[in-house]
Amino acid sequence: MKKPEHNNSKTDKPLTGWILGLLVPPLSFVIIWLLVPTERNFAGFIEYAIKANVLSKFLSLAVLPNLLVFFIFIWTKMDRAAKGVLYVTFVVALAVVAVKFLL
Repeated sequence: MKKPEHNNSKTDKPLTGWILGLLVPPLSFVIIWLLVPTERNFAGFIEYAIKANVLSKFLSLAVLPNLLVFFIFIWTKMDRAAKGVLYVTFVVALAVVAVKFLL
């Protein structure tokens, strides 16, 4: 018997990928804030990152976990959800490039 080409579950939708793709980077950014040795609050951390010219680097790191989400969807044959994550990742990457050149 042949394996199905993709998963037909109710969660295999681009919207699922969009939601996870939008939730994972902010959560990752908060984890970066917690891991970077500083005694600043969150707003102070963002201000520090802008002044130190590292905000775009932190934002780029925050998007990387989307790669794991994408591959989990691929491995579980949830291709439509993987497309949603990929789409959101490209949009966020464009936003990071804009932040890099505007700040």
